Amino acid sequence: MCCKCCGVTQQKVWVFGSGTIFAVSGILLIACWPGFIDTQIMKALPLTPTSKTFEKWEELPIPVYVYMYLWNWTNAADVQAYGVKPSFEQLGPYVYREERKKMDLEWHDNGTVTFNPRRTWFWEEELSGGKQSDLITAPHLPSLAASNQMRNSNSFLKLMFNQALNANGGNLFVTHTAVEWLFDSFYDEFLHYAMTLNNPLAPAIETDHFAWFLNRNGSKDFEGPFTVHTGVGDIKEMGEIKFWKGQNHTGWYEGECGRLNGSTTDLFVPDEPKEKALTIFIPDTCRIINLEFTGESETIQGIEGWKYEITPSTFDNGQVNANMRCWCPVEKQLNDECPASGATDLGPCAEGVPMYLSADHFMYADESYGNTINGYQPDNYEKNNFYMIMERKMGVPLKVNANVMITLYIESDNIIDILKGLPSFYAPLFTTASRAEIDEALAKELKLALNLPAIGRYTGVGLLCLGSILLAIGTLLTIKRKWYGQADADRQALKENEEAPNVTDSPSIHANI
Repeated sequence: MCCKCCGVTQQKVWVFGSGTIFAVSGILLIACWPGFIDTQIMKALPLTPTSKTFEKWEELPIPVYVYMYLWNWTNAADVQAYGVKPSFEQLGPYVYREERKKMDLEWHDNGTVTFNPRRTWFWEEELSGGKQSDLITAPHLPSLAASNQMRNSNSFLKLMFNQALNANGGNLFVTHTAVEWLFDSFYDEFLHYAMTLNNPLAPAIETDHFAWFLNRNGSKDFEGPFTVHTGVGDIKEMGEIKFWKGQNHTGWYEGECGRLNGSTTDLFVPDEPKEKALTIFIPDTCRIINLEFTGESETIQGIEGWKYEITPSTFDNGQVNANMRCWCPVEKQLNDECPASGATDLGPCAEGVPMYLSADHFMYADESYGNTINGYQPDNYEKNNFYMIMERKMGVPLKVNANVMITLYIESDNIIDILKGLPSFYAPLFTTASRAEIDEALAKELKLALNLPAIGRYTGVGLLCLGSILLAIGTLLTIKRKWYGQADADRQALKENEEAPNVTDSPSIHANI
């Protein structure tokens, strides 16, 4: 209200009243707003069919790019003929944009949800370092897997197997295009032969075509159903895997190494201590992977996140950390044949095929792996690393580089022709790196949620300052008697005080008269 329209008392009411309201509001905002807004955000985070979390979880809003690197066996013929040291060259990347969507959702009363993950890949030629038509020479996995299965058989059976292998397309190596190796597949004579055997002792062969990711593109059934906690009822369970394919243990490794836990990488527990490791489970790796806190931070799209990465003990088998011995298959533990530190034996989940999971180029691994061939470059830390930049308050990954390599152990055999005279070596098959980074639109939403407590706090400070200024001004004006119209009011009061004795004395004068 205009000061000219108010009396002194009204001005005091407005100034002291407004100052008090602003100051009290500021104190309440400073004291209560951060806790209140944090509580409201945590209440809104759990996954429900109507939550904002669900929108971003059901179908990932940011692009994920999968960088596929294929290893070309440059001297395969010489290795087979003369037993020279194998040489491989990493080609690529062959880049595909990955779209993820959760299918067949089923919500449960115990705060969990079951879904089938569907991944669809689209070729990104502009990002790629090679063409899908590139010719790649690589170990012939069907022949080598079957040979490995027969390795401990008696000589007669091995001779029979060797004849069948030679007569039906068995090879140490084959050459096909990059896209055939990855998704499109190629007809394989030996697989066709194996399909006709109906051998009850051998794994069932369902197709005579081969590719590393055969029948994966666009499939909602390949990975199998996951059941994860939604965070409803217990926010500290949010995103935790409860079952995969109806089980809470993979059965591939004993004890804790086979227990399912951690995240599928799409949903994480919010507001966790930054020092706590991130645990993720990716079916293709057959195991959980722990990413350890590095103490380093990185700012992505204006948001500070903490870095978590693999360490020298991530793919240990008990040599560095005794608790990691369960990653060694039981039969190898019994025979004291656990692989050296740095690679996980995937045999238990690969039907006995001697395949290994490791960091790219065997980074952090024992030298016995990389020394078996020419081509590994384990010292390129930035290229070979597996890491995640995580904002821990909201539990949102800001940047991901999930980088792993799959290799096949090949060793000599004096009966099977394709293996005669070979050196023992770890042949790299492919490296895959899933990379994603939060985009600007999602970053804006995240920054707003992260800044709401500070916005309220700073607003409270502003209101408290404004209230304090008004109270101080009011007090000063009162002491100095400088309110608008105060002089007129004082003169009027003085005049009234001067006239008051005359009015009081009049009766006495009349009485005396």
